[in-house]
Amino acid sequence: MLDIVWEKIKQVFTSRLFPVTLIFLALIGILISRIYTLQIIQGESFEKASQVRTTREREIKSTRGNIYDRNGKLLAYNEISYSVVLENITKTSNDDLNKMLFNLINILEKYGNSIENEFGITLNKDKEPEFTVSGKARLRFLMNAYGKSSIDKLSEEQKNATAAQVFDFLRHGDKSVAMFKISDDYKMEEALKIMTLRYAIFSNFPPYNQIIISSKVSPETVAAIYENSSILSGVEIKQQPYRVYNDSIYNAHIIGYTGLVNDTELQNLGEDSGYNTSDMIGKLGVEKVFESYLAGKKGIESVSVNAVNKYLETLSRTEPIAGGDVYLTTDSDLQKAYYKIIERALAGILLSKINNSTDAGTRGESAKNIKIPIYDVYNALINNSVIDVTTFNSDDATGLEKAVYKKYTSKRNSVLDDLKSKLSINSDALSSNVSESMSDYLNYVYKKLKNEGILLTKQSDITDSSSLLEPIDQSDEMYNKYVEDKISLSKFLQYAISKNWVDTNKFLDKKTDGEAYYSTDELYGKLLNHITDSMADDVLFQKMVYKELVYSYQLSGKEICLLLFDQGVLKYNKEDITKLESGVLSPYTFITQKIRNIEITPAQLALDPCSASVVVTDVKTGEVRALVSYPGYDNNYFANKVDYNYFTKVNNDLSQPTISRATKQRTAPGSTYKMVTSLAALDEGVLQPGETVLDKTIFNKVTYHPPKDWSSSSHGKVDITTALEVSCNYFFYEMGWRLSNNGNDSEKTSTGLKKLAKYAKLLGLDRKSGIELEEADPKTSDMDAVRSAIGQGTNNYTPVQLARYLTTVATGGTSYDLTLLKKVVDKDGKVILDNKAKSTQINSISSTYWDLVHEGMYKVANGSRSSVSYIFKDFPLKVAGKTGTAQESKLHGNHALFVSYAPYDKPEISMVTVIPYGYASSNAVELSKYLYGYYFKKPGYKKPEGKAIMPESETVSFTD
Repeated sequence: MLDIVWEKIKQVFTSRLFPVTLIFLALIGILISRIYTLQIIQGESFEKASQVRTTREREIKSTRGNIYDRNGKLLAYNEISYSVVLENITKTSNDDLNKMLFNLINILEKYGNSIENEFGITLNKDKEPEFTVSGKARLRFLMNAYGKSSIDKLSEEQKNATAAQVFDFLRHGDKSVAMFKISDDYKMEEALKIMTLRYAIFSNFPPYNQIIISSKVSPETVAAIYENSSILSGVEIKQQPYRVYNDSIYNAHIIGYTGLVNDTELQNLGEDSGYNTSDMIGKLGVEKVFESYLAGKKGIESVSVNAVNKYLETLSRTEPIAGGDVYLTTDSDLQKAYYKIIERALAGILLSKINNSTDAGTRGESAKNIKIPIYDVYNALINNSVIDVTTFNSDDATGLEKAVYKKYTSKRNSVLDDLKSKLSINSDALSSNVSESMSDYLNYVYKKLKNEGILLTKQSDITDSSSLLEPIDQSDEMYNKYVEDKISLSKFLQYAISKNWVDTNKFLDKKTDGEAYYSTDELYGKLLNHITDSMADDVLFQKMVYKELVYSYQLSGKEICLLLFDQGVLKYNKEDITKLESGVLSPYTFITQKIRNIEITPAQLALDPCSASVVVTDVKTGEVRALVSYPGYDNNYFANKVDYNYFTKVNNDLSQPTISRATKQRTAPGSTYKMVTSLAALDEGVLQPGETVLDKTIFNKVTYHPPKDWSSSSHGKVDITTALEVSCNYFFYEMGWRLSNNGNDSEKTSTGLKKLAKYAKLLGLDRKSGIELEEADPKTSDMDAVRSAIGQGTNNYTPVQLARYLTTVATGGTSYDLTLLKKVVDKDGKVILDNKAKSTQINSISSTYWDLVHEGMYKVANGSRSSVSYIFKDFPLKVAGKTGTAQESKLHGNHALFVSYAPYDKPEISMVTVIPYGYASSNAVELSKYLYGYYFKKPGYKKPEGKAIMPESETVSFTD
C-alpha cells in the first residue's frame, strides 16, 4: 500500500506540470498574503487614505429681479429651461477632448441647437478665418488666445497677427505651446466649432465654473445628451432661468435685454466684479443700467470630494440673494396705445403722399412738396425684404416666383454684360455719361470693394503689418479726379492697384494663382472677374436689378401684390387674388388699401416717414410716463441667446427698428428752440416785453446770403408772443443779431452764441437729459448766432433732451433730471430704493418773461394767427406748444416737431413729438393731439386700434 502511495508521489514530482503547479500555488499564496495585508493589517490606514477630502467651492446663481411698469404690470421675468453646460472637465488628451466636443456639437445641431459662446474668429464665404471683433475687443481676444495676463504682454507680432495666424495657433500651437491640437481630419467649419468650445474652456476662470454651451434646449436634446452621457464626459444638463419680455415690441428700447457676459464686458467690470463667462448680464436698456439691482448676489456652496472627485458632503452653504424688482415710471398700456396710434398716423401721412404715377413732386429740388410714386412703394416691398427675392429660385418656389426669377436672370445677365463693358480696361465711362441705373451700379461696385476690404480707405483696413499696402491718399490727384467724376472707375481702380491701395489677396485664388507675379493689367482683369462673379450672389445687387425691373414696368404692380400672398406676407384671400388677376382691382388700390388697414405697415415700407418718437413727462415730478420709439423690435429674440436669423433680419431692416430714437436720434430743433432765444433776449435786455419788430421778410442786416422768413409775405409788426405764435423767423433773426451786439463779424457772433448757449444751459440743453438709458450727446450751436437763434446753426438734440428743456419751460424754471426709475423692491416686498428725480430751480429769470413765453406757446395752439390752431379747434383741452421743422435734404421731407404741455392753466404733462422726414410740423401737431386725447380720455379720442389716420389738412403746412 505504501509502495503505491510512494509511486504516486514520485509521479507527481516527476511530472512536467509540477513546476507550473508550484508557480501557481506560489502566486496564489502571494495574492492571499497581499489581500490579508491590505484588508486586515493595513485596512484601516487605507480606508482613511481613501477618505482624504478636498474642499471645493461652487457658486449658486442668484435669481434675476423682475421689471414692472409704474402700475405693477410685469414687463420682464424669468422662466426655467434646460441648458447644456460643461462642468468639471477632467484632464484628458487633446484628441479625446476634441472628439468629445465634436460629438456634443453634432448632437446639439441634430436637434436644432447652436453654440452660444462668443468667439473672435469666423469663416468667410471662402472658408478663410476673419476676425469678428476689432479695436480693443480684438486685442482682448488676442490676449486671451495667447494666454497673456494683459494686452501689454502681447508681442508686436501677436498684436498684428491675422485671423488665419491666430486660428492656426489655436488649432496646432507652436514650438513652445501645444494649444488645442485639433486634428486636420476635421474640416475648417468643424475645427472652428471645436475651437470655440476649447477657447471657452481655456478662458474660463475659475476653471470649476460651469460653461453654458446652449440654453433653452428642447426635451429631445436633453434626452439625447443623457443617452450619450458615456461619450460626453463633463457635459451636464442644468436648469437655468431665461429672460422673458411681455409687450416686447412696445418696450424693447426701454427694457433692453440680457445675454452671456463677453470678454470685453468682463474686462470693463474688473476682476473683483464676481462675474464669469457663465453669467448672464444686462446688455442694453434698463437691464444694463440697473444691473446692480436686478442681478442679486450669488451664493456659495462648499463641498468635499474624494481623490476621484466623488461628492462626499456639503460643508457649508450661503444662499444666494435674489435680485430686486425694478418698478419703472412708464405706463406700459400707454406705451402700447401710443405705439399703435403713431403707426396709424404715419400710415395716414404716407397715404397722403402716395400717388398712382411716377410723380415725385419736388424731390431733389425742394423738400416743400415731395410726393411718393406708387412704384416707390412696389420697390420698397422688395428693397426692405418684405418680399424675399432670395427664395425665388428655391425648389418649393411658386410658379409666379419662378416666372419673376426668370425675368430677373435675363435682366441680371444684361446688366452684368453692360457693367463689364463699362469697367473694361480701356473704358472711359463716367457716372455722368451713363444711364442713372448704370451710375448706381458703378457706385455700388466702389462701395462693395470698400466694404470687402479690397479697396483700402483707411489704415485699419490693412491687417498685415509686413505688407506694402497703403490706404487711399485722399490728396492724390487721380483720386480727386475720380471723386469729381473726371476719370472712370476703371481707370481709378487700375491706378489704385498700381499704388498698392488694393488688397489683391482678397480676390486672388491661392490655389490657382499661387505665388505668380501679375502685371497691373492682369490684376485688374482678375479684379473685374471677381466683381462680376460676386455680384450674382450679392443680395443688394439683386435688389438693384429688381428695382430696375419695377421702374421699367417689366415687373408689374400686379405681380408684386400677388407675391405678397405667395410669400405669406398677407393672409390668403381668394377674392382679392381673383380681382387682382382679372384686373377688377388695381394694384394701386390694393396696396393703398392694405396700408390703410395697417396690413402693410410704415415700418415694412421704410419710406418717409417710417419712424417717430414721443416722450411724455410728468412736469411735477420729472418722471417719464411714456418713451415710445417707432418702430420697435422683439427683444425676446436677443435675450439669453441671440436668434441670428432674427438678428440679421432686424439689422438689415431699412426702418432701423433697433434704434432708440427717443434717446439716440438727434435732430435740429428748428423753431422749438425759439423759447431759448425769447428768454435770452428778454433777460439780456435786448428786447422789452411790449416791444414790436417789423418783419421785413429778408434779414438784410446779414449781408452774406441773408436769411429769409419762412413766409414770403410779412407778418407785420410782431411782439414776442405773436412772434412765437406765427413763428416769425425775422423776429428771432433780429434777436440773434441784437444778442451779438448788432453785428455778424466773428467776435460779435461769438458773443451772441455765448449768450444763447448760456440760456440753453439754464434750460438743460447743454447736457444729457438725466434719463438712465444710453443717450446721444447734445450739441449746442457754435456757428452763426443769427441762424442759431431760430434753432438752426449746429444745434442738435434728442427728443429726451428736448423733453427736459420743455418741462423746464412748462414749470417756469424747474429743471428735472428725467428719470425712468420709480422704485426698487426686494423679494420680501421691502422698498430698498424710492427714487425721486433730481431738480434745480432757475431763479434768475423774471416770472414776467416766463408768462410771455407761456402766452406765446398758448397762441401757437389756440391763436387766431397760428397756422396750426385749426387742429385744436373745439378740442376739449387747452394745450400750449411750439412747432418746429428741420430740413436735412432736398431728397427727403423735413423733420416735423411739436413740443407742448397740457393743460395750459395747470400743466400735468409735457410731450415731445418728433417725426423724422414727417414733411410738415402740422403732422407732429396732429399726432400730439391724438395722444393728448387718449391720455386725458377726452370725448372723441382715438382708440389705439383702427385704420390709418389721415392728416386733417391736405395743404402743405408752413416750414418754421
